[in-house]
Amino acid sequence: MTEILNIGGEPVFDNRIVKIESHTYNPFLYVEGTLTVTRAAGQADNVVLGNNCVAFMFDEIRYELDGVEIDHCRNVGITSTFQNYVTVSSDRNVILRNAGWEPHNNVNGYFNFCVPLNLLLGFCEDYKRVIQWRMPHVVLNEIKKLSMLRALEDGRYLSMDFRSWDLYEYPLLQNTTKHSWAIKTATQLEKPRYVVFALQTGRKNVMAADTSRFDDCNLTNVKLYLNSEVYPYDDLNLDFGKHR
Repeated sequence: MTEILNIGGEPVFDNRIVKIESHTYNPFLYVEGTLTVTRAAGQADNVVLGNNCVAFMFDEIRYELDGVEIDHCRNVGITSTFQNYVTVSSDRNVILRNAGWEPHNNVNGYFNFCVPLNLLLGFCEDYKRVIQWRMPHVVLNEIKKLSMLRALEDGRYLSMDFRSWDLYEYPLLQNTTKHSWAIKTATQLEKPRYVVFALQTGRKNVMAADTSRFDDCNLTNVKLYLNSEVYPYDDLNLDFGKHR
């Protein structure tokens, strides 16, 4: 109300922002190529691209910003397959065929996949405010630009919260009826939110086997001990032979 009654005030022009535009971002990994098979005469051509094939092409993926590592994922194929099995819905499962999830194999061997990075990195899945949505591009005037540059020169850290994916393997499981495996998961700053457990036998580094599939190995019970808590509290009494 005071500003309205100030009839003698001079007009003010806010020229701190010279130009502002909004750009759309949705990061992805694009892969294309041709699957060729060298075989002897008379042999059947039964080589196909397996499920989540693009992720299995890499051992590790890292996201860096100005030389600083923000997030990383080791053994990308297995880790992202775990994530998709427990989170991808039936309708999205069809959409992700273009990303290499249960892909259709071309008879001529040609393929191209567009894989959203949120399928490969936890940071890209959780921190949508930065790498997704329509982001404004702002051009400042010289005074404000100098102020922003000084803030960058101070080396101030910006806090970002997201869930990082990590994979722990036990390659030589003992041939016993009961086994305990101790894992040091995180510091006080980082705490586990979800745990996905799976067994696999006779598939790693075997070209003829589908590495994206897992085995029950006659498992009857599994428990997770986190400090003084146990999950689940009751025994599962699994019987995969009877589908229960």
